[in-house]
Amino acid sequence: MRFSSILYFIQASFLCYFLYGCTSPQKNNREHTYFGGEIVNPNTNYIILSKGNGANDTIQLDKNNRFLYKIEHLEEGLYFFKHNPENQVVLLEKGDSILIRLNTLEFDESLVFTGDGARKNNFLIDMYLQNEIEREKLRRTELQLSPNYFKRNQDSLLKSKLGVYEKLTQKYKLSSLAKKLTKSSITFDYYTRHELYFRNRYGIGGMDSAKDLPESFFDYRHTINFNDQELKRLYAYNRYLNYYFTNSSLTDYNNEFSHYKGKTGSTIYKLDLVDSLVQNPYIKNNLLRRVTTNFLLDSKNDYNSNKVLKHYLSVSSNKKSQKELSKLYRSVSRLRPNNRIPEQDLIAANGEIIGLSSLFKKPITALYFWSMDRKDHFVKSHKKASYLSAIYPDIDFIAINTDDEQTKNWLKTIKRHHYNLGKEYEFKYPKCSSEELVIYNRNKVILVDQEGKIINAKADLFSSKLEKQLVKYSRLANLENKKSYSIVKK
Repeated sequence: MRFSSILYFIQASFLCYFLYGCTSPQKNNREHTYFGGEIVNPNTNYIILSKGNGANDTIQLDKNNRFLYKIEHLEEGLYFFKHNPENQVVLLEKGDSILIRLNTLEFDESLVFTGDGARKNNFLIDMYLQNEIEREKLRRTELQLSPNYFKRNQDSLLKSKLGVYEKLTQKYKLSSLAKKLTKSSITFDYYTRHELYFRNRYGIGGMDSAKDLPESFFDYRHTINFNDQELKRLYAYNRYLNYYFTNSSLTDYNNEFSHYKGKTGSTIYKLDLVDSLVQNPYIKNNLLRRVTTNFLLDSKNDYNSNKVLKHYLSVSSNKKSQKELSKLYRSVSRLRPNNRIPEQDLIAANGEIIGLSSLFKKPITALYFWSMDRKDHFVKSHKKASYLSAIYPDIDFIAINTDDEQTKNWLKTIKRHHYNLGKEYEFKYPKCSSEELVIYNRNKVILVDQEGKIINAKADLFSSKLEKQLVKYSRLANLENKKSYSIVKK
C-alpha cells in the first residue's frame, strides 16, 4: 500500500487543500480510501496504522509533520492509529478521505477529523471524551446513590445521548456499520456504568446481597453478543466485556463455585467463563490476556502466578500473547523482594551511558518513572518526589524517563522544568527495560537497598501506604548507619 513520490506530491497538495479549506467536497464513489493529517509536536517521524491483527503499516511524516496514505484494498471497520506512545481508533470505510490533526501534548483532547468520513469519527471521539468525564464524576459521587436513583439518572443520560445520535443520523447519511458503531459507543458505556455500580456497591457478595436492585437493572445483559466481529475494536465494547466478566465470575464463584479457592481460584474460573461464552478468537484472546495480565501484576508469589499462567496457556490460542505473558511471569518473578534488580543501561543528562546499579549510593533508592506524553503526571510526580526527598534524606529519589527515541526532547524537558540533572535519567532501551522492570503503572516506584536488592517493586508514588513504608525504611536505614558508624569508631 505504498505510493510513488509523484503520487505523494499530488496527494500532499490534496491534503493541504483539506487542512486549510473551509469545507470538504461531497463524498464520491472513489475506489480508494485516504487517511492523512498533521501531527503537532510529533514524538516520532511516523505513525502506525493497524487493524489489530498483527499487520501494521508504518506511515512516514514529511518535513511539515504531515502524512497522506492511500489504501487500495480496504477492509472496512475500526483501525488503530498510533503515534508513540499514544493511540486511538479511526473508522475507515470505502471511499473515505479522512484527515486528522492532533497535538501530542493533549492527544485525545486535540484530535479533530476533517474530510469525507469525519463526522462519524468526530462523534466517536466526542463520545469517548464525554464518557471519560462522566465516568470520573461517577466514581466521585454517583456510585454512592441508591440503586433506583442511580438507574433513573443513567436512563435519563442515555436518552439524552441517543437523542444526539438520532440528530446525527437524520442530518447525515451514515452506513449501517457507522450507525452501529456510533450508537454502540453510547449504549455500551451505559452498560459499563451499571457493572461498575454493582461491583462497587456489592462486590464479591454477589446477587444475594443485591436484593435492593431494580428488577430491570441488568435487562441489557440479555441483548449482549459476546462475539460481535464489528465491535471487537470498539473501546466501549471491550471495556464493558471486561467489567461484565469480572462481575459474573465473582457472582457465580461466590454462589456456586466455592471449590475454587481465593483470588487464584476466582481468576481461573473467570478464564473458564470467558472460554465458554466467547468464540471469536480476537475477542476471547484479548479478554483472556487482560485477566491473566492483571493477576500476574498483582500476584504475591510464583506458585499462584504459575498456576494461573498454565491455565491461561491451556485456553488461549494466541501464540504471541502466550509468549508475552510467559515473559511477564518471569519478569515479575525476578522482581520479588530480596532479589537483585535486573541491570539496565541508562542515559545521563550529560550523555554518558551508565548502569542502573551505579546509582545506589544511599541506604535506599526509590526509582520512579515518567513519560512526556502525560505532562500533568510527570509534573506531579517530580513535585511529590521532591517533597518526599526533603522529608527522607536517607532515601534517594531517581527519575527515569521511559520514552523511546526522545533523548533531545527529554533533555529539553528536564532543563525547561529546572529538574536536578543529577537525578534524571533515561532508559537506553526503553521497551526492553520497561518489560524487565514491569512498568505497567505510571505511578510505580521500585525501592532498592544499597546493594541493589529489591525492597518493594510495587510501590505507588501517590499512595498513602508509600509514606508509611518510607518511614519504616528510613528508620531501618538510620539504624544501619549507626551500626556502621559504631564499627568504624571501634
